[in-house]
Amino acid sequence: MKRIEFKDGKLYTEVRFKFQGKVTKTANIIIDTNSAGTVISKKTAIKLGIEKDESTFYEVLDSLSVGPLKVSEFQVTISDIEEDGVLGLDFMKKVGAKINLDAMTISSSRT
Repeated sequence: MKRIEFKDGKLYTEVRFKFQGKVTKTANIIIDTNSAGTVISKKTAIKLGIEKDESTFYEVLDSLSVGPLKVSEFQVTISDIEEDGVLGLDFMKKVGAKINLDAMTISSSRT
């Protein structure tokens, strides 16, 4: 179970990314059930050592974790966005995410 925060009309959580053994965390990830795919910003990608000149491209991360929810070999879109990223339905479906707005948590519905 991981805490989520409601600010400026959006839900945010902390995410841990791993790419080629390098790990970075960020708390500025929007939880978006309307986004089909997960997106990370170019700024976040650079912190992970991913640097390409293309405006939008895909990369496969070693893993992406939200608290105990983890997916290995996870493909993300990298784009020039303001937030650090957008956690999309692709991740939430893979982990069976359950968003509890009363408790302000995200967890797995699979027990």
